[in-house]
Amino acid sequence: MFLGYSYIDIMINLVLALIMLGIGLSLTVNDFKNLFVHPKPLFLALGIQLFLVPTAAFIIASLSGLPDETKVGIVIVSLCASGASSNLVTHLFKGNVALAISMTTINSFITLVSIPVMTNLALYIFLGVAREIHLSVPITILQIFIITLIPAAIGVFIRSKTGEWAVKLEKPVKVILVLMLGFIFTVKIFFGENFGGTGITLKETLNLLPFMLLLNFTAMMLGFYIARVLKLDFKNQFTISIEVGLHNTALALLISGAILNSPDMEKPAVVYAMFSFFTAIIFVLFIKKVYK
Repeated sequence: MFLGYSYIDIMINLVLALIMLGIGLSLTVNDFKNLFVHPKPLFLALGIQLFLVPTAAFIIASLSGLPDETKVGIVIVSLCASGASSNLVTHLFKGNVALAISMTTINSFITLVSIPVMTNLALYIFLGVAREIHLSVPITILQIFIITLIPAAIGVFIRSKTGEWAVKLEKPVKVILVLMLGFIFTVKIFFGENFGGTGITLKETLNLLPFMLLLNFTAMMLGFYIARVLKLDFKNQFTISIEVGLHNTALALLISGAILNSPDMEKPAVVYAMFSFFTAIIFVLFIKKVYK
């Protein structure tokens, strides 16, 4: 252990940082300038993530018939907005990567308030209790910079200095990034608890799977169709669908396990991590075939 983190957690965070470095190689400073000159996609995506997706999660949890602590876990998943995995899928499909990274960064600050408030609401609704929940501001800010902003900025800097060389690296880097993310999923899903995994059983997985799939597809459809109705361009439409559909399950596990100390609340995040990367890919392939 090191500063409260297991060595496998440290390794996983290193992999996430390398993923963000690779994604940064595909970006320029102008990509971010354009986003803030035309901020409508960013505000729309944040609104869907912060309000509509958690509302859907509360409804799904209420109707699920699952144990009450597991219902709280479903809501916690919905509150933990996009992370490196969603940024990677957006990168793979040539979406608006600057929008994706900006959403991840801004949400990381917003969740310092939104997660404690909404988690306490879920605890009160489903368990009739309230608990004091704190996300460490210094640690959260440090993680944002070390895992997301600094690696992506280094990638952008390398791209600005090397130009065509960075562009040529894009295809092999994509393959390496996917393999890295596969490693993360393998550890978290299939390894035992002593090795950094969660040790969930097949029966528990099958009980939760329909409801987590429903949450995943509901989130992606909300993101895509609302962006479509509001006439955003297609690139932003599918980017938003990815970013609101792929949640930061590592953060959900931290809240439900380390902070709330509830194995039952952890299970929805574990199940969600098993498939959401792949369903996001299938969803984007489908909408590209039908709508583009």
